[in-house]
Amino acid sequence: MKFLADKLKSDDFRVRTNAALALGASNEDGAVTPLCGALADSSEVVRQASAVALKRLSRSSALSCLRGRESSESNDGVKVQITRAIEAIVANGGGDAPANDDKVKENPNAKYYVSISTIANSTGRAQPEVEAIVLRAIKQKLEGSGDIQIAPSKETPDAAKGTMQKRKMKGFYLAVAVDRFDYSNGNLRVKVKIGVFTYPGKSLLGNVDRTLTKEGVSGSDKSSEDDLMAMAAGIATEQFTQNASAFL
Repeated sequence: MKFLADKLKSDDFRVRTNAALALGASNEDGAVTPLCGALADSSEVVRQASAVALKRLSRSSALSCLRGRESSESNDGVKVQITRAIEAIVANGGGDAPANDDKVKENPNAKYYVSISTIANSTGRAQPEVEAIVLRAIKQKLEGSGDIQIAPSKETPDAAKGTMQKRKMKGFYLAVAVDRFDYSNGNLRVKVKIGVFTYPGKSLLGNVDRTLTKEGVSGSDKSSEDDLMAMAAGIATEQFTQNASAFL
């Protein structure tokens, strides 16, 4: 551990990268601290390798530094690896879901009140893992729209009616499903379906579905599955946000 941790201080980013990956393969609790420190390395390659290594270690003690770095990381590729590390550790029972996942951001200018279902998961992947990826993508698009207030996940119909009446918002319920991954003909196809309902009454208004394909994928490619799930969920949600008024 000490030898590899010292290598993380090398002047050569390639040495630091290899040291990070070696620490990730060590299966040692003591590897977490030096890898957490390497998340702040000046090289994005080293930061990405450190996130991958922490994902491989899958220690709950790494969640704090990963979550702390996730919000400040400027490089998109590194941020993706940090997010995947968090999701993998949580899915493997290494910790609770991110503390802010169920916190609702207040939007005083919202016109629409949106409740999101649990994910109907037909992928064969672990439910917490799929939910973490898909719900994160959906919430980011909803919060970024400017017109939407996300409803708490556990809310009674009466509470929903009261909030909507007080703030004069229209309600939607999004029923989200992910189909089984299709690996036919050397390609990967991922389909995310979002049924749009009234809320809290839940009368069907329509649907927004998105299927994405990545060519040249054979066998099981978890990284590609993650990417396509997140993108498909984001695109479908954006389609809803841009056309919300048309559903009413």
